[in-house]
Amino acid sequence: MAKVDADTIERSRERVFLTLRQYPNGLAEAELEQLTQIQRRTLNNYLRALEDEGKVYKDSIYWFALPYDELRLRHFELSPEEAMTLYLATRLLAKNHDKRNEPAETALMKLAAALTTKSIAGREIHQAAQELAERPKQAEYDQIFRAVMQAYIYRHVLHITYEPLKGKAFETDFAPYLIEPSAIGMTTYIIGQSSIVNAIRTYKLERIRAAALTRQEYTVPREFRGLDLLKSAWSVIYGAELVTVILRFGPQVRKRVLETRWHFSEQKDDDPDNPDYLLWQAQVADTTDMLPWIRGWGSDVEVVEPRVLRETMMGEAKALAEKYAWHVSFKPSGKMNSTLDDFFGNN
Repeated sequence: MAKVDADTIERSRERVFLTLRQYPNGLAEAELEQLTQIQRRTLNNYLRALEDEGKVYKDSIYWFALPYDELRLRHFELSPEEAMTLYLATRLLAKNHDKRNEPAETALMKLAAALTTKSIAGREIHQAAQELAERPKQAEYDQIFRAVMQAYIYRHVLHITYEPLKGKAFETDFAPYLIEPSAIGMTTYIIGQSSIVNAIRTYKLERIRAAALTRQEYTVPREFRGLDLLKSAWSVIYGAELVTVILRFGPQVRKRVLETRWHFSEQKDDDPDNPDYLLWQAQVADTTDMLPWIRGWGSDVEVVEPRVLRETMMGEAKALAEKYAWHVSFKPSGKMNSTLDDFFGNN
């Protein structure tokens, strides 16, 4: 049997896609086989390839074409400094992914190829893509990532299986309104309407065990605030009620804290009672995803308010002291260490 050349395969695959486009209610494979006169096994291979390219999806026994059109950037020129901002963005993307992400990898390679000047930006962006390629591959993650992005782009409801950190896995129909990356945990969150509770929920992408596009379309409600919703969040946990957080930073890190704007609501002032110390204040909806940042400053930070957060950190400090004190029995003077309860007092 003569080998079919690549151009013929590409034309046949495109014919399958264009045929599906003519049938908005979808086609079963048997119907598509009859219309295209392509053998079922070959047809199935074409459909799977088109699915990987984000052009078609399957719901029940029917295949549907997505309103796929390649995005083509108009010609534009970048100064070397502007090109470097793209490099910085790609570096953050590469750092924020602990798994291989082939769509992101391919996008970065195309961007690198488009930057044809002698600037280092194109070369370094290609290197960022190569770094992504070195991440461990998880086959399910690529499929889930594509499905989530397609649902968001084409406004189709997803049917997902979600496994929370605590509790049993469940299934729900989900309409993604917003996609938000987070440096905490190197992850991505999707915010949208979940059918199981008939309310807006935030789901972590890595906890989605299965995802499939459905025929059901959705619109984002006008009252949904988009990115403004996250202004009250430290990372992704948002809410209408705000809590005031006050931290006292020591002299060793004072300059470092002043260098960065950590939250849009923050205020920084000298501590009137402690020379060289800095009082940092912000209003956030929840302190849960703020804890890793506070812990990262170690003993150079003290939680002043709120009380519940201060008590949380005191409990963690006590647990750490108990863990490390196991190896220390005597003070330099030779006397036994005081008990940890004496050290921490009754606060």
